[in-house]
Amino acid sequence: MTVIDMHIHLKYRSSCSNLSMYDLYCNLSVSFNAVCITDHWKLAPLKYNPYQDLKIFYGAEISCKLGDILAYGIKYILPKKKNYDAENVIEFIHKQGGIAVCAHPYTNRHEGFGDYVYEYEFEGIEINGSLDEKYHRLAEKAANSMDIPTLGGSDAHSIRQLNTFGTKFEKPINSIKDIVDAVKNKECKAIKI
Repeated sequence: MTVIDMHIHLKYRSSCSNLSMYDLYCNLSVSFNAVCITDHWKLAPLKYNPYQDLKIFYGAEISCKLGDILAYGIKYILPKKKNYDAENVIEFIHKQGGIAVCAHPYTNRHEGFGDYVYEYEFEGIEINGSLDEKYHRLAEKAANSMDIPTLGGSDAHSIRQLNTFGTKFEKPINSIKDIVDAVKNKECKAIKI
């Protein structure tokens, strides 16, 4: 079993974040085995990980007209612009063998797909730790109806936002490919930390 926070933003990589790698490492709950950095429009791994005991994976958060999509298992990212259609972003991710996860589909804080989430070919739906329980229930309902897994992430931009939700994977996770395969095989679920 592996538990990963699947949605974290780092300072200097996302202009909206003040969470440094040091802050992340020092304040992350021992419940987590790894984190996935999903900065806005950025996929580049850190040049150096000074915390070798913390596994770090990389995805990206991509915006489209309806809301945000978390992309995992991709090698490159679209040019930054906000007016992409959701189907174009999802197709871009799928062509690279990656998975598309609807970020915070129901929300009062971000742009979210809402009930439009049902119309797209997502591999998973996020349970977002920065949101209230009623939005979690709506996301869980959509995932159950669509027969896809939930993925948990804090969506942390600061220390105080860490340690809310994670994703529990049934098998050990050692690569981004392991994450992609587990989500496709529905071998994961969001958990509260």
